[in-house]
This record gives sequence, C-alpha cells and structure tokens, in this order.
Amino acid sequence: MPTTIRLQRTGRKAQASFRIVVSDSAESRDGPAIETIGTYNPRTRPSLIRLDAAAALNWLHEGAAPSDTVVSIFRKTGVWEKFKSGATAESLEETVIELGPPEGQRSTSRRAEIAAEAQKQAAKRRMEEKAVAEAAAKKAAADAAAAKKAEEEAAKAAAEAEAAEAEAASEVGAEAAEEEPAADEADEAAVEAEAEETVDEAAEAEEAATEAESEEPAAEAAPEEVEEPAVEAADEPAAEAEDEAAEPAAEAEAAEEETEETEEAADEATEETEKAVEAEEKKKD
Repeated sequence: MPTTIRLQRTGRKAQASFRIVVSDSAESRDGPAIETIGTYNPRTRPSLIRLDAAAALNWLHEGAAPSDTVVSIFRKTGVWEKFKSGATAESLEETVIELGPPEGQRSTSRRAEIAAEAQKQAAKRRMEEKAVAEAAAKKAAADAAAAKKAEEEAAKAAAEAEAAEAEAASEVGAEAAEEEPAADEADEAAVEAEAEETVDEAAEAEEAATEAESEEPAAEAAPEEVEEPAVEAADEPAAEAEDEAAEPAAEAEAAEEETEETEEAADEATEETEKAVEAEEKKKD
C-alpha cells in the first residue's frame, strides 16, 4: 500500500499547528492517519519541532513519500541526511528529536508577531499622519492669521487714506471759507470806493452847480452895485461903456446881413446858370 508522510492541520482558526502523520496516499488531507510521528508548531519563534526519528527512518525505508514541508523538517532535524546515508533506526543514539526554544522560553507565534508588527507600523503611520495633519493645521492657521493681519493692515491703510482725504478736504474748505470773506470784503471795499467816488463826484457837481448858481446872482448884482456907484460918480463913463459894448453887437448884425445878401446872390447866380444850361440843351435838340 503506497503511503505518504505529510502535515495534518490541528488547532483553532489563526492558531494553527500540525501533526506529522503517515497516511494512505489515497486518503484526503484530513483523512485517518496510519501513525503520528511528530508535531510541528510554526507559531513559535523559532518553530517548534518534535519528531520520532526512528519511526521516520523506518517509514522512509519502507517507501513512504514525504511532502516538501516534511522534507524541510527532516533536513532541520538531520533525519534526511541519515536516511540518505543508509542509517537505520537501531543506529540512532536519540530516537526522539525536539527542536525549538524550551517550554518556558517560547515566544509568541509568527502570526502574532506579524500582527504586532503590523499594529506597530499602523500606529507609526497614524502618528505620522497625525503629525502631518497637525503641521497642515498649523500652516493653515498661520496662513489664516497672516491673511487676517494683511486684511487688517489694508483696512487700516484705507481708513488712514480716507482720513487724510477728509482732512485735506476740510483744509481746502477752510481755506476757501477764509478766502470768501476776504473776497467779499474786497468787493465791499470796491463798492464802497465806487460809492464814495460817486458821492464825491455828485458833491463836486452840486458844489459846482451851487457855485454857478451863486455866481449868477452875483453877476446880476454886480452891475447893479457897479451902476449905483457909477451913477453916483459920473454918467459919462457909463455911457461910453455902453457905446463900446454896443459896437460889437452892431458889427455882428452887419456881418450877418452881408452874409445873407451873399447867399442870395449865389442862389440867383445858380438859377441863372441852370437856365442857361437848359437853353443850350434846347438849342441842341
């Protein structure tokens, strides 16, 4: 009957351990075993192997075919080299071989170590991600603070600019307000000066008129005053004065008469000339 040496799984899920069994090659993996020659626990570090070397050599010499994993276990225990060298079970000094840490010094399984390492790496990644997130949060907070500060500075600058503009506008208004009274005062002064000039001219005109009016009665009164002393003094000088004053008037009248006569003579001459021209034209016709 062909036989095989292989591992048969035992234990709970995630807590696997194996038996090294000899079984019929036609049976399934979990089928009945002919003999159990050892155990194998890969969960410890290093792996724990307990093997009946004498039984293993007997089955190998009888033709049982080991699986690859079983061959690896036989190599670790030295059974495979003894089988190749032709040693028998009787020549073995130690029939049962046990490899691995002692009972009190066995560490956790590889799976547990792998899980622990995975947890450690996951925790490390979480710490790194947390650090990155904190750095990003700090950077965002710093950027937000810088942006807020920039906005505040811009608002402050705008307020200062508005205040400066308002102050400049108020100064301009104040200057304009100061200039307006000065201009009004200048206009009023000009108007007053013109009014004074007008008043002065009117006063001068009135004075002149008054003087003229006062001179006329004086002139009229003067002859009377003069005549009275003249009459009292002597009648002859007054008569001579009257004659002298009358002579220019007579001469003027005579000149006017001569002028009128001359104009009349000129008119008559013109009429005669026109008549002569008309007569000549009639002759020509």
